[in-house]
Amino acid sequence: MKLTKIIIKNYRCFGPNPTTIEFDNLTGFIGHNSSGKTAALTALIKLFGEKASERIIEKSDFHIPEDSSPDNIDNHNLYIETQFEFPELENNNNTSVSVPIYFNNMLVKAPGKKLYIRIRLEASWEKSSNPEGSIDSNIYYITSDSEDINTDNKRNIKRYDLDQIKVIYVPAIRKPNEQLRNVSGTIISRLLNGINWSDITKKEIEKIATDTENIFSKEQGVKILQEALINKWGEYHKDFRYSVPKINFNSSDLATLLKKVDITFSPTKIYRNYRIEELGDGLRSLFYLSLVNTFLEIEEHILLSDNDTKQNSFSLIPPALTIVAIEEPENHISPHLLGRVIENLNNISKKENTQVIITSHSPSIIKRIEPTNIRFFRVNKESSCTSINSISLPDSEKETMQFKFIKEAVLSHPELYFSKLIVLGEGESEEIIIKKMIELKGVSIDSSEISIVPLGGKHVNHFWRLLNNLQIPYITLLDLDRERNGGGWGRIQYVRKQLIKYIRDENSLPCINGKKINDSEFNKMHNWESSEIQKMKTWINLFEKNDVYFSSPLDIDFSMLKCFKNEYISTLEKREGPKLKNSIPIKELKINETEEEAYQLRINSDIRLTLKSEGGDGSTYTKEEKELMIWYAYFFLSRGKPTTHLSLFSVKSDLNFESFPKCLKNFVNRIIEKMGE
Repeated sequence: MKLTKIIIKNYRCFGPNPTTIEFDNLTGFIGHNSSGKTAALTALIKLFGEKASERIIEKSDFHIPEDSSPDNIDNHNLYIETQFEFPELENNNNTSVSVPIYFNNMLVKAPGKKLYIRIRLEASWEKSSNPEGSIDSNIYYITSDSEDINTDNKRNIKRYDLDQIKVIYVPAIRKPNEQLRNVSGTIISRLLNGINWSDITKKEIEKIATDTENIFSKEQGVKILQEALINKWGEYHKDFRYSVPKINFNSSDLATLLKKVDITFSPTKIYRNYRIEELGDGLRSLFYLSLVNTFLEIEEHILLSDNDTKQNSFSLIPPALTIVAIEEPENHISPHLLGRVIENLNNISKKENTQVIITSHSPSIIKRIEPTNIRFFRVNKESSCTSINSISLPDSEKETMQFKFIKEAVLSHPELYFSKLIVLGEGESEEIIIKKMIELKGVSIDSSEISIVPLGGKHVNHFWRLLNNLQIPYITLLDLDRERNGGGWGRIQYVRKQLIKYIRDENSLPCINGKKINDSEFNKMHNWESSEIQKMKTWINLFEKNDVYFSSPLDIDFSMLKCFKNEYISTLEKREGPKLKNSIPIKELKINETEEEAYQLRINSDIRLTLKSEGGDGSTYTKEEKELMIWYAYFFLSRGKPTTHLSLFSVKSDLNFESFPKCLKNFVNRIIEKMGE
């Protein structure tokens, strides 16, 4: 049995439009603070919490629209609906404990579809003489697969059926010492009270307790204290039923003794064992999680047992499904242990009768969760209500390479989920240069919550779709790659196609001089002449209106080299730099007839390296730009892009924003604008 879906309406931060959350075996809730993650967990507890106090619907549980005053509302309604499927039916599991319980209330949408059940909590609030108002709530089976539900589709559900679904809620602030108290609802009480204590054990405990009591009673000081207490009590009270107070030094029955259970830790360097409250916050948090694991392992032993000693040792009846909801498992735990925590939680989620829900703000946690299992929470600006989106990835079967690329990129940069603005670039160069330029504008990347994510332009359309679905603002910088294979007009064709497909309506992309390009022309765009540079610039300006910018004419490294050639060269040691075949350094070369031919051969060779073997001959580049390709090949194809840029910024601390390439200045200025939107 597995939880597949929860639908929430008018509960806390969830508004009047029903919000659906889909679940996997392990599901991650992410989003900014106060975005609704905890509210979603408490919605489950309202139906399946073990304590009656947790299941009470209160006035504060009803969503109040931001434009409404609570005093002006006379009545309100909410509902929380859960849906469960039964994968054990597909696995021919004849030992399922859940199917017999819920069989009479199962639904199916169509022949061959999966069986499922719907359990819905409905509550209404009405203004009354009670300051909190009058609240009525009921939980039903929904017996129709339609979204339109009437009273005929509701069947009262027994508490016994609901108790077969347990929610173990682990809050963000973990207090394991509270869970060690043997009081109703704690983990330790479920374990200890679920043990089948033998009669022999009970009698032995009573005998030992009596013997201990007798030893204390023989102490002279105890006798004096006991007599004084009896005499003074008699001066106040004459009821024969309570005439003799007795000091007990031990518990004489098992139930009372169990309430005093404690856990200590050894070995230690001191002459006593450590108590749980003496552990650090991190160890206490880990021990809390180990308590949950212990409870689930005992349940699993019972389920797998067949009248053996383990089953006879416990009277616990495992539920049909246990949902472990853990808030911020990263709290107080050192980063190197987080992998172990997630691994354990992942193992828990693979059990037949267990699911795990994790909320987190930690990139270290999120990158360990499958992106398809992530649910992104955000507060809608217009309605101030929580909205939830799943992660959109390419189809894993049809687009295998793209799926793997995007998945790995998202796992590598989980911080994008928490950013107010995503800057999409081609690679590490963009990350270094754009960050530097933003800082030169006097803006802090960290305080502005900007993430520069070097994801490459090859599959940028999938990132556009992903960020659109998550409703996270973004801006894109791509390489124009003029005369490279697939670059120039091919890159412009690709961007226009993807903009129309994923972001904009075709009519919102104006064409040159108001003339709309037809499909036939568009399909041939990649074959247009690269020499039509002005026409290409016109298209680039159009894309900038849609927040897509280009490093022109080649890539960001070439653009930087055009502006800072001398500065890059000045970072080199005396013997560093490209040389001609006769070992003459290019930076010291004085062109004459002797070196002219060798120099031109070197230029042609590095043009080929720069534009790649399938690229052009450099005819659309100026003489100066062709000569720069010698340095481009040296700095960025052999020496390394990040190293070269970092060397420039460390040596030349006096660079100013206005000295950077125009295409990059336009891009960064737009980033600053978008931060204020």
